[in-house]
Amino acid sequence: MPAITPRGVEINRDAARPIDAIRVAGTLLRTSRVTTLATLDPGGYPYSTVTNLIVEPDGIPVVFMTGLAIHARNIETDPRVSMTVADTRTDVMTTPRLTLSGRAEQVPANGVPALQERYMERFPKSKLYLGLPDALFCRIRTEAVQLNGGPAQNANAVTPEDLLTDLPAASELMAQAPDLVASLNQRDLAARLAKVAGAAAGRWRVSAIDPKGIDLSTPSDLARLWFTDPVNTREDFDASVADLLG
Repeated sequence: MPAITPRGVEINRDAARPIDAIRVAGTLLRTSRVTTLATLDPGGYPYSTVTNLIVEPDGIPVVFMTGLAIHARNIETDPRVSMTVADTRTDVMTTPRLTLSGRAEQVPANGVPALQERYMERFPKSKLYLGLPDALFCRIRTEAVQLNGGPAQNANAVTPEDLLTDLPAASELMAQAPDLVASLNQRDLAARLAKVAGAAAGRWRVSAIDPKGIDLSTPSDLARLWFTDPVNTREDFDASVADLLG
């Protein structure tokens, strides 16, 4: 059985406004602070909770939980999960929503420190609970994607692969990622980059980079700036940033 069963209803794509489905889906995923996470209770009922969300440089979503949490115990029994992200600051029925279905996979101990750092970057108060003895992270290995574009917009097909980023090809760039993030912030470029990304004015800072773009954040908001084409080296990264800033 597929992770998301097709509806079997033919959609008239000519009757709706087209959208850049992959870009919309990727932006939703990378700029959402929270997600609904649905797991399968042993009794057969779905169990849904709301939790914080981070996304790794390669595009894989990650959630934090404690071993005592109901959803953690459900995942231990059955790793199949579903998560949904949306812009919750507005009427969600009028804006795109993204649902991912797949399997949760606990991150081994040697991968936790990097995720803790990334998590604290987005959620500074997490220092209060990341050190709990039963704390753990789970990666969501996406097997199916459903993007609802909102009224009068096409429900375009987006694949799990569309949301991923090839990191091995950009190993040179990612090795220098911490220095690049620090350099952009030291040069006070975050506000200009956020403006290019279409974000409102605020106390922006660069929080992360990857071959496809730049993540920016304020204490209460997130933004994503996409490159025209993926970059694999620092030289290409610098050129793309200069091009975006004009």
